[in-house]
Amino acid sequence: MFRYILQRLFYAIITLWLVITVTFVLMKLLPGDPFGEAVLKMSKENYQILLAQYGLDKPQWQQYLLYLKHVIQGDLGVSFQFPARDVTSMISSGFKPSFELGVYSICVALVFGLLLGIIAALNHNKWQDRTAIFIAVIGVSIPSFVLGPLLAYYIGNKLGWLPAALWKGPSYKVLPTLALSFGTLANVARMMRTSMLDVLNQDYIKTAKAKGLASHTVVWRHTIRNAIMPVVTIIGPVFAGLITGTLVVEQVFSVPGLGKQLVNAIYSNDYTVISGMTIFYSAILIIVILITDILYGYIDPRIRLGKGGK
Repeated sequence: MFRYILQRLFYAIITLWLVITVTFVLMKLLPGDPFGEAVLKMSKENYQILLAQYGLDKPQWQQYLLYLKHVIQGDLGVSFQFPARDVTSMISSGFKPSFELGVYSICVALVFGLLLGIIAALNHNKWQDRTAIFIAVIGVSIPSFVLGPLLAYYIGNKLGWLPAALWKGPSYKVLPTLALSFGTLANVARMMRTSMLDVLNQDYIKTAKAKGLASHTVVWRHTIRNAIMPVVTIIGPVFAGLITGTLVVEQVFSVPGLGKQLVNAIYSNDYTVISGMTIFYSAILIIVILITDILYGYIDPRIRLGKGGK
């Protein structure tokens, strides 16, 4: 197991280095000037001083090595548009609401998605199963950027049951959580239902029933444990996607997260903020996938043994 973990950690580090490198190259290919229209009013000498201040007067390979060194040290640079603020502090200030929204959403999606999928599989071709399929189809068909405004308008504004904007008490977090989690809930339910139906038809399930084991024992110990493996595989990307994919939902419900900062950075060509947040989001995804791989190898020893782990 230790060797398996080291191997996955090595792959994670290489992947993060590739992300940093590709991000640096793409930022250099973006059109426009990182300092915006302010450079039009500067003299040539002042512009050269500004470039030197940010290290942009050096050759590209030196800029890359310097940037890589700073990233390794945890320094993502200073905003071009707001020189008094560094990118790390900007991420720190906006990450908490985004992280909370992502955690709430994944909890809702997993709990209700797994429960819905299990109920549907155990009641195959009954009304419970058809209801679960209907919910899954609706969840997959309606994206969060459509569901969010609908919830905000009808439940928040028209009916007034819950606050339609801001991020304060618990009641303010219900609608954005529902908007963000519904699609993932539907996918988890659909995958769990399919996986459980496949497991229920396996010979070892029939053997367990023939031995006289209680139904709840067969379902919990043999069916759910084996059927949940495909769901465990997608938890990592789903969790990272919910945390980093809150952009539209944050805008709809006025959540003070990273989404607003990223949009402003893109509009203003603030290269350091864009690249810093890209690396930050990528690091979250890589870490979560690493944890998922380790968890997957722990649940199913065949995975780590097949990779040469011990």
